Amino acid sequence: MPCIRKIPNTKLRNKDVFMNILVMARSSFIIGLLFLSVFSAQNSHAKPGHDWVKILGTPPEDSSVEEQEDYNTLMNYQVTRTDEECELASKEEKVSLKNFFGGKDGPLTKKEVRKLRPFFLKYFLKAGIPSMKAKNHFKRPRPFVKFEEIEPCVKRPAGKSFPSGHASVSRIMAYALSFKFPKRAKKFFKRANAIAKNRMLGGVHYPSDIRAGKKLADYLAAKFFKNKKFMNELLGN
Repeated sequence: MPCIRKIPNTKLRNKDVFMNILVMARSSFIIGLLFLSVFSAQNSHAKPGHDWVKILGTPPEDSSVEEQEDYNTLMNYQVTRTDEECELASKEEKVSLKNFFGGKDGPLTKKEVRKLRPFFLKYFLKAGIPSMKAKNHFKRPRPFVKFEEIEPCVKRPAGKSFPSGHASVSRIMAYALSFKFPKRAKKFFKRANAIAKNRMLGGVHYPSDIRAGKKLADYLAAKFFKNKKFMNELLGN
């Protein structure tokens, strides 16, 4: 086991990396649509900030035991990860059905990806970036922004850290695909979990960001998949 030192008393960098709106949008399209579908129907008068805390909890406080654990996990990944693992994590930066669940080792065939792509585009790639409200509410800096010694081995994303968009998006996709192909459910969730893990390995998300992203996906799935039109189209596609 590598020796992990305590969290240093570093200051946040003055500015985040340059904003890349397209990347931000891609990583939050799905959650954005689900957020609108659920909250516009059931919580139209609720305060968004209060809903986020209820659903996701809150990020660890500065210098807390929980933050120390987050930091230690990322540093462990940083000193043990391989070039091959970083290369794989880099390939998962773009959010898409093909990129997450297709490809050579993916649980979907090329034919299935082609057939399902219009459905996923219709339902999951319309809403823009309203899921960024959660990140902007908590305003948690990315790990590499707060701690200079954390060096990502993937592209440094713009925006805040909590919750993880990749964790949420991949998991909500896994839910949808598991309804469509129940015999492959374990493979879909295994893939989603690997994608989430690689955001930590890559140095761009804390473990607590990943947990919050999965909580959001679980909450929205429980609500969203009660939509009969959605389910009829999914299962009939």
